[in-house]
Formats: sequence, structure tokens, C-alpha cells
Amino acid sequence: MNTHPNILIITTHDTGRHFGCYGHDTLHTPSVDSVAADGVRFSNYFATVPICSASRATMLTGQYPQTHGVMDLAFPGLGWPMREPRSHLSHVLRNAGYRTHLFGLQHEVADTTILGFDEVHAERDEHRQRAAAANASERVAEMLESVSPGDAPFYAQVGFIETHTPFGACGAPPDESCGVEVPPHLVEDAESLAEMAAFQGDVRAVDDAVGRIVDALKHSPFEENTILVITTDHGIEVPRAKWTLYDPGIAIAMIMRWPAGGLSGGTVCDHLMANVDFLPTLLDLAGVDAPDDVEGVSFAGVLAQFGTPPPRDAVFSLYQKFEVRAVRTERFKLIQHFGFPTDFLHLPVAMDQVLQKRLVGMVELYDLENDPREFTNIADEPDYAEVRADMSDTLWRWLESVDDPILRGPTVTPSYRVAQQDYLEWRSASGR
Repeated sequence: MNTHPNILIITTHDTGRHFGCYGHDTLHTPSVDSVAADGVRFSNYFATVPICSASRATMLTGQYPQTHGVMDLAFPGLGWPMREPRSHLSHVLRNAGYRTHLFGLQHEVADTTILGFDEVHAERDEHRQRAAAANASERVAEMLESVSPGDAPFYAQVGFIETHTPFGACGAPPDESCGVEVPPHLVEDAESLAEMAAFQGDVRAVDDAVGRIVDALKHSPFEENTILVITTDHGIEVPRAKWTLYDPGIAIAMIMRWPAGGLSGGTVCDHLMANVDFLPTLLDLAGVDAPDDVEGVSFAGVLAQFGTPPPRDAVFSLYQKFEVRAVRTERFKLIQHFGFPTDFLHLPVAMDQVLQKRLVGMVELYDLENDPREFTNIADEPDYAEVRADMSDTLWRWLESVDDPILRGPTVTPSYRVAQQDYLEWRSASGR
């Protein structure tokens, strides 16, 4: 008899930690909040990359982007391909005897057929050419009604698009029922209030879909022995969030519930953790052997016994398009630029004046305890010279350990290779 638990993962686009259970009181998210109240909420969980494909590929392979190859977006032709698709969780679980299902959006690879899904349900809709949460959640409910306790365990991967810009594109109305929260680093004006109200409406639509799935799971025979995960890929698409390595770009939600496995009771895990750790943690909990090429670390031991020392004291992040890398500890963050060091997404911000482009220096260092908004770069402050040296040492060692191509020069992108091929064909045709 197969004793592995069922696994159901819900991932939203560009949502950061914007749920009520993470302290955002203007968001109407009772369904997500109820899962957190009955499960484990990770309060110190970070994306490795502040862009969709690379972050999701990291989460679902347990490898850093330098290893799995998806350094940025995965699009047909010009996107970054996954080097070994069989490292994806769908393949790993199918090989372990799971029946694997995809609902809604996946954004790890350009071609879904190379992943290990036995069934693909409602991947796209006709309106937006992307799957809406309501549609996907209905398909999940139908799946839960169709399977029997004696069947193989299921892995259901569910992706919602709603909170991706343009907000409201899937039809959700703006939500101002509990007020509107504008992130503290943005100017609060009529435009930002309208944008955030539209975002809140999309979050509410996501929560409604989560509620549909949670309700279907509750009325199925599988609730007790299903690992239910609710997570996000990176921060919301506003200045100084998505596309940046500041906390609003990489701070993400992670909620897990598994009554039969002891992940219950509204516990909060405060340990520093990255989404590269998700796959080894999940497989450890499910009793499935992790592939040998996994680079994340398992937190299953911490979840089994809170108070256990955390497996890591630093998390790493990168954004290839801007050629930037970072290391974050509980107290400090160091950002190392390899390209032109400009914070061009700094506009608009709530400071004494609206800032235009600003040079931030090749190295940024922030004291997160005293400067949580990451506005004051202390990299050149003498009092922090030792901190900078220690953080730099940690970052350089990580870059070497993952054989980051940035250490050998600017990285050649897939689009550059296409343009270079056009050039070579031109030379050949012109007889040069």
C-alpha cells in the first residue's frame, strides 16, 4: 500500500506576502488566513529570484538558477530553458508513484509537455489566454470528486494569474471594502490608491478560489492526509518590489497544512528560509527520496520539532537581467552589482521628495533592523566595514559554489544567441 500523502500546491503570481495573515488588514483573504490559522505559516521566507519563471523553477527543482538554467523568463524561442526538466517536482513525484495534475498556470518552462504531468486541466482560458483562478479551482474540485482513497496519491499543482498586472484583467472588481493599503515605500496618491484597490480585488478573487479548493478538500476523504501549500513566486509589480532584490521583491508567503503529519495548529516558523529549500522539505515530509542534484536544504526537521536550530543563516538571491546578486541574513543584506548600479525602479517613493534615478554604488549594504525599507546604503560606512567583508565573503563563496557564470563575464542571453545567429546567417548570405 502506498502511504505517501497527497500534495496540493497553490501558487499565485506577483503577490509577495499580501494576505491578511501576514498583517495586511485591508486584504479580504479569509480562506488563506484560515489555512494559516490551521497550519504552519512561514514568516521569514524568501524567493531566490524576483521574476516568475526563475523563481518557480527554483522552488520546483530545489536547485539554484545557475544549475537548473532558468535564469530569467521561460518563453518560446527567446526564453531560458530548463537544463534537465526531469528534475522538476512533477517528474520526481510521478516516478515515486503519484498521479500528477496541473491546473491553471505553470511558468517554469515554455512547453508544458516536457514536464511530468499525467493530466493538464484548464491551463489557459479564452479571455486572457491565461487560466483564471475560478476556472482552475473548479477543475481542482472536480478532480477531488473523481479520485478514490484506493487510487495512487495525487500531486496537484495549481497556478493562479490574477495578481499579475494589469490588475483586474481577469474580471475581478477593485476591493476597497476594508480600506486600501499602499506599500510604505510608494507615494499615496489617487493613482496608487486605484492600482492597489485593483490589486486587492485580484487578491480577493484568488482567495475565493482558494476557498473553493479548501472546501472541496474538506468534503473529500483526503483532507487529513494532504499536504496543502499556499505560496507566491515573488513581490508585487510596483516600484522597488518585483525585479529588485529589496525585501518587497523577494519576501514571499509560504503556508503549509497537513493534519496527519502534524503541520497544524496555527504555528509560525520564523526561521530564515528560501524557496530553493521547498522541494527538499516537501519530499522529506512526504517520504520521497530527493534527487542527488538538489541544492536546497530540508526544513522538515524544524517542522517536526520547533526549537531545532535552523539549517541556514543566510539566503541568496539574484536578478540576471540587471546582473545583480545578493545575500541576506536576519540583520543585514548585501547587494552586489555587476552591471550599472542604478535603482531605476525607485520612483515613486515616500520620502522628502520624489527621487529620480539614483546611483546606489556597486555594493549596497543595509541594516534591516534599523532600516527595514532599505533606503540608507551603509556599504562605505567605516563602522560596518567588518559586516561588509563578512557578507561579501559569504556571497562570493556561494557564487563559486554554484559556478555562477557572472564570475566569468557578462552572461550571454538566449535573445543574444538568436541575434548572433541572424548575424552569422547574414554574413554567410552576403559572402562575407
